[in-house]
Amino acid sequence: MEFGIYLSECRNLAGKRQKELASLLGWSVSKISMVERGERPTDEEFARKADAALGAGGALLRRWRETIEHASRWPAWLAQLAEIEQQAATLKYWQPMIVPGMLQIPEYARAVFRGKPGSTAEDVERNLAARLERQSILHRDDGPTIWVILDEVVLIRPVGSEAVMAEQMTRLAELDEHPRINVRVLPRTSWLTSGLQGAFVLASGPGMPDTAYIESITLSQITADSGCVREIQWRYETLHNEALPRRASLQLIREMAEQWTTQPQSC
Repeated sequence: MEFGIYLSECRNLAGKRQKELASLLGWSVSKISMVERGERPTDEEFARKADAALGAGGALLRRWRETIEHASRWPAWLAQLAEIEQQAATLKYWQPMIVPGMLQIPEYARAVFRGKPGSTAEDVERNLAARLERQSILHRDDGPTIWVILDEVVLIRPVGSEAVMAEQMTRLAELDEHPRINVRVLPRTSWLTSGLQGAFVLASGPGMPDTAYIESITLSQITADSGCVREIQWRYETLHNEALPRRASLQLIREMAEQWTTQPQSC
């Protein structure tokens, strides 16, 4: 059953009219009606709030996730992130551990995916295909402007092999020359702690709320909550102000590409 139909059923079971649900959620009646008719997509935050407002006990939220996953070969949160990336006019990434998925070369991504316990070769290739599909926005003429801040540790930590790291650093340098992509490096000598809690992405654009994606190992989160987004925006600006200038960042990335190229290959 589609999410909109199930939402309508839950609302009727709760004895509420569209106007009452709209008031509880801060939406217009027309938007609620469009969701129930399947004419307007929703995000997880809407599903969670509607579930609570209608006393559905988690059933409505589960149905939203099932609907998203049925329409996509990706998990619900990743399908939602991919949709946000497709819609956004601006994307801002902070990554303290690894190269962001949007900028990863295939062999680097494979090495990352192999690190998940229980992953099979088929799982790795399926995840890689999904990642490369997300990267298609890099090649669109109307693609988003992308700002990336990397901790310097990302350039140093070995992933895959020396050859993979050399190729990945070269790719980062090439991407930084793209007119819509800006890569900056936070030096490892920085005492700044604003980004130590983990990676995140900020997305904005016309017709969509400012949105944050907060990454974790097992339970990543996407939110358009204004308070949460403002905090993430503050953290990003703090990191941006502390990062090396663009030219110095590019020079450091090129130097690391050279270092990885000349390092003896591991057995």
